[in-house]
Amino acid sequence: MASPFHFNYAIICRIPQSFAARSIRPKDCGEVDIEKAREEYETIREVLKNCDVNLIELQEDENYPDCCFVEDCAVVIGGTALITRPGDSTRQGEVGEIRRVLKQDMRLIVKEVGDAKATLDGGDVLFTGKEIFVGVGKRTNSQGAKAVADAFSDHVVSLLDIKGSELEHLKDGFSMAGREIMAVAPGTDCTLILKKMQEVASCQYKVMQLDSRRAVDMLYVNGRLIHHVRNEMGDHSYGKLDEKIPYTRHHIAMTELTKVGGTISSLIIPINIQRAPKMLSSDITNADLGQHTTWLNY
Repeated sequence: MASPFHFNYAIICRIPQSFAARSIRPKDCGEVDIEKAREEYETIREVLKNCDVNLIELQEDENYPDCCFVEDCAVVIGGTALITRPGDSTRQGEVGEIRRVLKQDMRLIVKEVGDAKATLDGGDVLFTGKEIFVGVGKRTNSQGAKAVADAFSDHVVSLLDIKGSELEHLKDGFSMAGREIMAVAPGTDCTLILKKMQEVASCQYKVMQLDSRRAVDMLYVNGRLIHHVRNEMGDHSYGKLDEKIPYTRHHIAMTELTKVGGTISSLIIPINIQRAPKMLSSDITNADLGQHTTWLNY
């Protein structure tokens, strides 16, 4: 059986011109350099190819300035994909092409969010390789979290209330840095969420506490770790990766995409399929369950 962090395909999407002026963003984010943002996207694209991932690159859609953040549009685990209903209603039209690719081209089992009142962003769904945590907060509500539990009923799914935190998404504060290694951002809010995780988790993990939220922005894929460059992570967090992570690492600069809340994982829907996909018509470039366990500081 393949590792849950082994991926042979990934969906990504080009950055539209409208991204610079109309992307959903914090009020104080400043001007976005669209060309530099596209350079950052191209770097991630090349890194994924170097990680032996075949890319399905979608054409940008000027009607959806945030269409490059594909993670929020679908959750894919194993051979099953759940089409989300993004918490910002202006983004809900982004799911159409991704649904088509996953169902018709990739031939996955595609499930839908049935409750019309549900909202669900993929950035609130953290798959640890063994179980699933869903953050209920600014973008995802309890009905959306229940849709995850229904779609992936063969996994333990635990709901986490993150409404009182500063996190836009659960994965802004938590990510997997390797098999059973969870990177955690600093702050009282993340500490409280981590405690909730530990109370409901069905497995134990090594906790790698980092000193910035940007440092936690990483993607573990095919035995390699993609993360920010040293000056964006901070010397302490970068040094911790030097000390703790023995496998290959790829460093990415993301000054422009992070201005609007973009993360490495937000740009990617990683997929592992065991059968050959149909000839792709898109632009293609190559549950509150569980028990208390003791987690280890790493």
